[in-house]
Amino acid sequence: MGEDIEKPIDRRFEAVVRPHFDALYRAAMRLTRSRENAEDLVQEILLRACCELDRLETLESPRAWLMRVQYRIFVDELRRRTRSPVAVGGEAANADAAASEDPGPEELTETAQRHRQLARVWTTLDRRQRALLALHAEGYTLAELAAITGLTRNAVGVSLHRARARLAKLIRNDSAGGLRLVQAEG
Repeated sequence: MGEDIEKPIDRRFEAVVRPHFDALYRAAMRLTRSRENAEDLVQEILLRACCELDRLETLESPRAWLMRVQYRIFVDELRRRTRSPVAVGGEAANADAAASEDPGPEELTETAQRHRQLARVWTTLDRRQRALLALHAEGYTLAELAAITGLTRNAVGVSLHRARARLAKLIRNDSAGGLRLVQAEG
């Protein structure tokens, strides 16, 4: 009999919370900057969501509730840690002290290489594709892009998709060419 009760709850939980799981995880990664801590934070929010399932089903925007609760859990945990009289010792303290939010030399080099690669392939896109990608990167919505370009919203969406696909293909081809060059020289 217990299984009969759990199945509908599982299905309800899946229907209400699952569409928001990726967004919760991305937000947790931004908040914690650690995969393990992000996973713990998401697990905590999922536990709370399970307890509040009836309430979540009645909300117009369950994602807003989930994000708000996730943020509150994060802030409360941060406050608890900073107020804790217990000092962290050993390797964990040294690792935290040595950790920096600044990118390391490897990350800086990779970023610079990606920027150079993007600059190389960017000019091979046609002007319209470059304009759409640049405007969208600036935060313009499809509706705003449609108003700017005079195209329909659907046409903007299709054009933007094609521009992204072309840019991705150009980057892949540029990467493959660079790899072939290195292999030929070695």
